[in-house]
Amino acid sequence: MIQLFRIALAAAWLRLLIVTVHAGQTLGWDKAGDFFFGDMAHPWRAQFNTDFFCMLLLIAMWMVWHAKSRLLGVLFAVLSIMGGCLFTFAYLLVQSFRTKGNTAAVLLGRHYSARGDSQ
Repeated sequence: MIQLFRIALAAAWLRLLIVTVHAGQTLGWDKAGDFFFGDMAHPWRAQFNTDFFCMLLLIAMWMVWHAKSRLLGVLFAVLSIMGGCLFTFAYLLVQSFRTKGNTAAVLLGRHYSARGDSQ
């Protein structure tokens, strides 16, 4: 199952990278914020963007909690908010290899104990 997870992460990351590069080259790298915040006038785009931002904040909080140190966690949190899935998927893929596919260790990070008693 971990192999399927890794393949899905890698495929999604690659697709997102292609879409991101295309958007940056077509519309300009400095325009992402303009589109994100400018779309807030449209009710459904505002809903989608707000939902997406809340998910980014949740993932950022998880990264702070998950990381070996709070400072590293804050760095990862900022990178996940600024980089979205381009950073987060790569992070999860690396974690899946670092933990040798142990899903509990991937999810719990520094709170994982091989004995099964997490903090």
